[in-house]
Amino acid sequence: MALTLSASATAKQRHFEPDDLEFENPGVLDLDLQAGPVLGDATIQNHLLLPDFEIGLGLTREVELDVSGAFYFDHVGGERHTSGDPLWVATKLGLYDSSDAPGDAWALGVELGPRFPTVHSGGVGYGALGLVGYTHRRLAWVLNAGSLIDPGESVADEHARSLVCGLDFNAQLGPESRWSVQSELGAAYYFSPDPHELSAALGATYALSPRLDLSITALGGFLRHTDHAALLFGVSPQVELW
Repeated sequence: MALTLSASATAKQRHFEPDDLEFENPGVLDLDLQAGPVLGDATIQNHLLLPDFEIGLGLTREVELDVSGAFYFDHVGGERHTSGDPLWVATKLGLYDSSDAPGDAWALGVELGPRFPTVHSGGVGYGALGLVGYTHRRLAWVLNAGSLIDPGESVADEHARSLVCGLDFNAQLGPESRWSVQSELGAAYYFSPDPHELSAALGATYALSPRLDLSITALGGFLRHTDHAALLFGVSPQVELW
């Protein structure tokens, strides 16, 4: 969930964050907020992620509307300023779900939609992901693969274009599943002059109540010109709208 700078140290993209195949119940609004310090390299330096957010609204049992983005304070070239990631307004669709045995299931889905500019960017991009999931008892894996086209620094500038892939893992712990552990591995290969990405994350979530989760996540980036590490604290309330 950390963020990166392009080679020019101006255009930004977050590390690719793989998604899951969980759907909110119809009428339930889920707000996932994370914030924390991010350690960059000598080019990017350090910045504060405030916040990384994802809003999910269940429309049907197989359709969810997601809005995600991030804003942060960073330090580049001795100056501090505010920046933002593209705002992704996506529809997540469940295409197939099959239970092979009690507790086991395969699932297929897609997530796609426009990516709008926020701070210091222009133009409109697009994102499309294919999702393949497997669940065994209380363990779930979701493979992500697709392409992202992000807004440029202005309408006339080149857009960041990438192929992305990743793996999302979630394990429910304890008899009541109030604790869970999450792990992510994400990579992006850019066709534009932007740094390639390879990152991993490990986190834990505690269900304080049926409508409120608290989480902590550590992230590491492994390639040059991307963020090296981040420690993010999260809160995720849910509201039933209908």
